[in-house]
Amino acid sequence: MRRRRGCTQVIRSISCVLVLGVTIAVGAAKPYLSAGDYAKYVQRLTCSVEDPDHDDKIRVRKLRYGTSGKGRALIAHIVEPAKSLSDKARNVYVIGAQHGDERNTKIVLEYFVRELATLSNDFRNRRRIIVIPNYNPDGYKRYHRLNASNIDLNRDFPSSDGHEDAPRASETAAFMKLMEKYPAYSMYNIHQPFRVVLYYPEDESFARPFSLLSDYPLGTGVGYPTPGSLGTYMREKKVPIITVELARHMKAAVAPYIYEEIRLALYYSAFGCIPKPAQKSRIETYIAE
Repeated sequence: MRRRRGCTQVIRSISCVLVLGVTIAVGAAKPYLSAGDYAKYVQRLTCSVEDPDHDDKIRVRKLRYGTSGKGRALIAHIVEPAKSLSDKARNVYVIGAQHGDERNTKIVLEYFVRELATLSNDFRNRRRIIVIPNYNPDGYKRYHRLNASNIDLNRDFPSSDGHEDAPRASETAAFMKLMEKYPAYSMYNIHQPFRVVLYYPEDESFARPFSLLSDYPLGTGVGYPTPGSLGTYMREKKVPIITVELARHMKAAVAPYIYEEIRLALYYSAFGCIPKPAQKSRIETYIAE
């Protein structure tokens, strides 16, 4: 395992705004970093490898962890930890399209999976990175928030405020079984459309870097009840969970621009640092496709 170089963080305060009738607590007076401060912050979070083997790329393993109500494959893309650290692995989940009408959550995570496979294998560390771009393939296929059985998959967890029969959906049951195999160290649930990083107070150290790297404001709630949500369920299990609400645009043509906003935040969240090669943007490639 080759030597890496490491990371630090920055702090700011909280206030409140109204977004489309939804109350969200967000970053106050100076919510964003200047161009110079942002560049310095990225550099502090960047990790490099001495003499990386550029011919030995990260292998992203494709795992079918279940089947949707309509028989579609539930797929996780997994980057295994470095072999020497596999017994101490921290499992980091990044999931998208829990609601099938939040179109670009799937596309941006597909970009991320593609980019993971371009990195040198030497950047693997103690983290197992588990990316699920399309959590709700049936809902995504029909451009609908709910799954094929009209269940909201983000209200289907057996939390203290959840449905008494939860989980009711095969998608939820399969995901819970996956988490039994790979217990979560942290989780990032990608949604649309409020353009905010939502977090519980105890998870601020996970949320703040994502906010600073993406220029998304911090928030502490969407202002309406979410019984049986993945957020509540993971919080009750004391697993840090961050809900990232992407910008509103759902058209695929806009996805490269949305991804560009959050790509460094995704890398930092997944690896615990920003691999130096990840600083190079590939937005032109995605726009041209």
